[in-house]
Amino acid sequence: MVRPISTEVQNSIKLLLIEGLSYSAIQKMYPNVGLSTLSRYKRKFLGDSTSPKGGKQSKISTQTRNYIAKNFQNGSLNGPKGVQSYLLTHGIEMFLRGIRHVLKSEGFKARRKVKTNFVNTTNKRKRFAWVKKYQHYTVDDWRKWGFSDETRINMWGSDGKSYY
Repeated sequence: MVRPISTEVQNSIKLLLIEGLSYSAIQKMYPNVGLSTLSRYKRKFLGDSTSPKGGKQSKISTQTRNYIAKNFQNGSLNGPKGVQSYLLTHGIEMFLRGIRHVLKSEGFKARRKVKTNFVNTTNKRKRFAWVKKYQHYTVDDWRKWGFSDETRINMWGSDGKSYY
């Protein structure tokens, strides 16, 4: 049978848990108390309060992340390189890999921006009139036509991706 812990030790552990000390720090003070005992006491004394997430803290604060996301959407910051130069002006040195990870966690995806034609009201009217004029053409009639979409084909790789 396991020996019970004295009430003095229980009260001191309770105070340390309320202060927010980690389990390892408490174990250094009381080496005979196990992790399961500490977690059980935490549940008993503090309820189901969530413990802080472990791991390394981010170099970028939440305010800076929000600023980067806002300026990324409106086009002020141009890609991860633009974010890197912005962070350097604020004294934060980060690799591009980390910046890409931050952008992905903010919901941005790297993909080529689709260019669309600008269609104003006069062009809309002209296009609609053209469609009305040729709406009764058959497949054989359309085979007489030749359309050129002026597709650009890269031989030596892509021109890069933009985040949006």
